[in-house]
Amino acid sequence: MSRTTITADRILPFAPADLCRLVGDVREYPRFIPYLINLRVIREEPREQGGWEGVAEAVVGWKAIRERFATNVRCEPAKGEVDVSLVSGPFHVLDNRWRFEPHERGARVTFWITYQFKNPVLNAVVSANKDKVASRIMNAFEREAKRRLG
Repeated sequence: MSRTTITADRILPFAPADLCRLVGDVREYPRFIPYLINLRVIREEPREQGGWEGVAEAVVGWKAIRERFATNVRCEPAKGEVDVSLVSGPFHVLDNRWRFEPHERGARVTFWITYQFKNPVLNAVVSANKDKVASRIMNAFEREAKRRLG
C-alpha cells in the first residue's frame, strides 16, 4: 500500500491572513465540507495574532463508510500556515498543510495532503477518487471564503 498525495493551488481575491483564519476555523467545517459528519475540538491553546494549536476529532463518512480520527491542528494566520497531523484513527499516515501567501490579486493558497489508510480497500477507494475528493474540498473552501469574506 502506498501513500496518496493531493496538491492544489489557487489564487483567491482575499487577504492571506483572513483565508488562514477561515481554514483554521475547524469548528465550522461540518457546515460546508463534504463527507465531514462531525468535528469537535478537544483541546485548544491560543497562539499569537488569533492563531491556535490543539487537537480536533472528526467523523467522516460516505455511503456506508464512517471513520473517526483525531488530529493535531496548528493555525498561525500571521505566518499564513495551517498544519494538521495524525493523532489517531484509520490512517498509517495523515499530514495536511495549507499555505497562504500574498499575491497581486489577493492570496496564493497552496493545499497539500498525504495519507495512507490502514484498510487497503478503503485506501484504494479513496485514492481512486482523489481528484474528485480534492476538487470538492477546495471548491467548498472557495465557496465558504466568498460567503464569509465577500
